[in-house]
Amino acid sequence: MKIVSIEPTPSPYSMKINLDEQLADGKTENYKVNDDLSNAPNYIQELFNINGVKGIYRVIDFIALERNPRITWEEILPEVRNVLGSVEDVSNEFIDNSTVTDEHFGEIKVFIQKFRNIPIQVKLEDGEKEHRFGLPDRFMHATMEASEASDNMLMERKWVEQNPRYGDVDEIGQEVVDELAASYDSERLTELMKLASAGESTTEQKSGKKVTLEMLDNPNWKDRYAVLDRMDPTLDDLPVLDIALDDGKASIRRLATAYLGMIEEPEVLPFLYKALKDKAVNVRRTAGDCLSDLGFKEAIPEMINALSDSNRLVRWRAAMYLYEVGDESAIPALQQAIEDPEFEVRMQVKMALARIEGGESAKGSIWHQMTEATKQK
Repeated sequence: MKIVSIEPTPSPYSMKINLDEQLADGKTENYKVNDDLSNAPNYIQELFNINGVKGIYRVIDFIALERNPRITWEEILPEVRNVLGSVEDVSNEFIDNSTVTDEHFGEIKVFIQKFRNIPIQVKLEDGEKEHRFGLPDRFMHATMEASEASDNMLMERKWVEQNPRYGDVDEIGQEVVDELAASYDSERLTELMKLASAGESTTEQKSGKKVTLEMLDNPNWKDRYAVLDRMDPTLDDLPVLDIALDDGKASIRRLATAYLGMIEEPEVLPFLYKALKDKAVNVRRTAGDCLSDLGFKEAIPEMINALSDSNRLVRWRAAMYLYEVGDESAIPALQQAIEDPEFEVRMQVKMALARIEGGESAKGSIWHQMTEATKQK
């Protein structure tokens, strides 16, 4: 089994490694770093011996390889190639930077534990550690009261994954707690307790109330966030979302940006362009995600500009968008970005260039290009 090519994925912590062998139909292999690997295939055990490999998922003819955010791809990928080999005629040697850095892309996975739609606590994962944050006492009281209607409240609890955030763990944790406290006031918790006691464990419905410009004039950001949080956005809400994009609270601007991506109509593009220039990286990255998910080619010029964003996360997302839908107009900017200081960004830029300049057949050459670039460093 050898490597045919390598491709980035929607996460900077995961790479798709295409192989020249396929698994049997319907078979998958899924392992985490702390699993018992005694019965795992030898190549799986060897890959986990590489510093920084955190997870391996194999299906059909590729492996999704997950890394520890604090270990760079420059250190991991040469070792992966040493284990698996390559069908390409390239040197077996890499320069191993052995770079363990305290800086990473800053992507934080966010989970909210819920019991019958009542939030219980917040969990953040930074790729290396798990961090938990408690909620105000009224959440605990609501949970305990609602639990009387359950035969096994512990089994009913579930973690609900949210959109990722970016930045400092403690700051994000407090931000999520504050947002939940704002959105779930006493009245809403009482409503959820009644539903839980009646055995209503289905997904909570949106309020259905239209958010007005006057509601966003409220001086208390928690009140502004609460009304926006229960919005079911439509095209008619664009004036309200536009005002929300100017809010002084980043949480509100980020939420408004996410809502714009849910509308799925080209009319949202000018507003997402505005969010793409926001001062907060969480807002800019959310805008990039939305533009990529929507896939409108009209956004190409704006995403070309985002290749020079000060934040590597935004640059990486822009390069991925251009890989997905970019055209020849992006080539000059991509060529300029080819020396980006971040490995993930450089790789995504080269993927975009290869796809635009050479079509799908150029994908396989990226592995060679990137490993050769690593050797020259």
